[in-house]
Amino acid sequence: MPLVRVTLLKGKSPEYLDAVSKGIYDALVKSYAMPEGDHFQIFELKEPSELRFDRNFVTKVPRSDDFMIVNIKADARRVGEKDALYASIAENLSKSPGINPQDIFVSLDVNTYLEDWSFGNGLSAAKAY
Repeated sequence: MPLVRVTLLKGKSPEYLDAVSKGIYDALVKSYAMPEGDHFQIFELKEPSELRFDRNFVTKVPRSDDFMIVNIKADARRVGEKDALYASIAENLSKSPGINPQDIFVSLDVNTYLEDWSFGNGLSAAKAY
């Protein structure tokens, strides 16, 4: 049930955004046991004045203008699953579209109950399954 919101600077091509989308989706399926087809993502493209970040905080290599924030709202997982997800996203996005791992900031926002979601039709996910 992840809902993914990716915030990054404007100026990326549709192909670049497609590669980011696919890399995150594939990582969720592989490392977070997300069902195939559970693909809900929002991309927020910001002007430089609207996305501010420290280029050196907790990283040995300075962040670039490819920096992005990946916020994933999903159900709770174990620490090992979270660690695997972070690593898988970094690996996938470094391969395509070529983002350096220090430019990928991931935040998990956990909700616990199926009742916290509605996939449509005015029904909570708990009643839809």
